[in-house]
Amino acid sequence: ITCSAKKEKGEIVVMKKQKSMGNKGFSLVELIIVIAIMAILVGVLAPQLLRYVERTRVSADTQVADSVKTAITTAMLDPAVISATTPGTPAAGATLDLATAADFTGAFGTAVAETLGYADVATMTGTNGIVSELQSNGASGITATIDATGNRVTVTITGSDDGNGNAITVD
Repeated sequence: ITCSAKKEKGEIVVMKKQKSMGNKGFSLVELIIVIAIMAILVGVLAPQLLRYVERTRVSADTQVADSVKTAITTAMLDPAVISATTPGTPAAGATLDLATAADFTGAFGTAVAETLGYADVATMTGTNGIVSELQSNGASGITATIDATGNRVTVTITGSDDGNGNAITVD
């Protein structure tokens, strides 16, 4: 506490000045409470955020699988690819591994690779090929199965989980 004096109309008036409390800051208890509240919020929100991130990865993998299905279906419908003189067209009931170049030979393999945006089959099936585009947890490969009639393609991402314990499959 400080005192000061001033003179008013011949009288001396003593004025008391109180200690300033404006710049006190936060106490340790207040800081601990704020940190505890933030920790609780992070504990509640982090699992939700992780689930959201995994759902986006599964969605991206589903789009890759859909692109593969479209590319294989398009190649199988192309008259130049499926002609009797063109080797490499898969038979009905075949399962194709998109990490194996031998499953994509001839005009069929070239058509699939080009539709997927790769320069050639070696690039598509290589280490930096389409399998490297997979993002979901556990995804390790892509297989395409052609049904017994040769009219339907099912693409499955091996090792993947759609969040419900099921493999990512596009029919």
